[in-house]
Amino acid sequence: MGIRDRISALGRSRLSPHDGILEHYRAFWGADRIEELHWTPEHMAERLPDFHIARIRPATPDEPWVFASIGAWRATAGEPHGLEFVAVSRGQSAAVMQRLAMVAYYHAGPPEHRLGAGHTLPIGEGWVQGSTLESVLVSLPYLWGPRLEHCQLRDQHVQVLWLLPITSAEHQFAREHGVDALESRFKEAQVNYLDPFRQSVV
Repeated sequence: MGIRDRISALGRSRLSPHDGILEHYRAFWGADRIEELHWTPEHMAERLPDFHIARIRPATPDEPWVFASIGAWRATAGEPHGLEFVAVSRGQSAAVMQRLAMVAYYHAGPPEHRLGAGHTLPIGEGWVQGSTLESVLVSLPYLWGPRLEHCQLRDQHVQVLWLLPITSAEHQFAREHGVDALESRFKEAQVNYLDPFRQSVV
């Protein structure tokens, strides 16, 4: 961690968890690219009160939109480690924001629902309408690296993980052969992670 990152982490440690996570995103992507959206439907309020999504505008036409949760950390409030999640889309997709909130809500349920890097879960419908990607792989944020992944708050370290949509067949393959084997398939197929209509690699 460089001096600038140490100063930024020190500043976040003095903020509320919500403001600290938002500041972490602003430091990474730039405050002028981020719009904060309140996203707490009635059914989510008990588990994740005041849940928000940071919508990050692309810096160039070739980059994706990014959606980042603020509030999933509450699932493990009082513990030293928490999670937030990011997802990407070609455009300003309400469906992708819904999937992000859905996974955060699941994570904040019973303890056996706690997620982490390498976990997979079905979402019961396509990532977007017409997509056959009906499951999710919770992955390290390879597109952005450890500077985004690690956010130090006052009382908790928050790890930011990437929600990667996958097919049901890929989900089953990962359960049987491991996530490393699935990621090797992705690499061999040169998967376009922005394409919600891509073919299964299994």
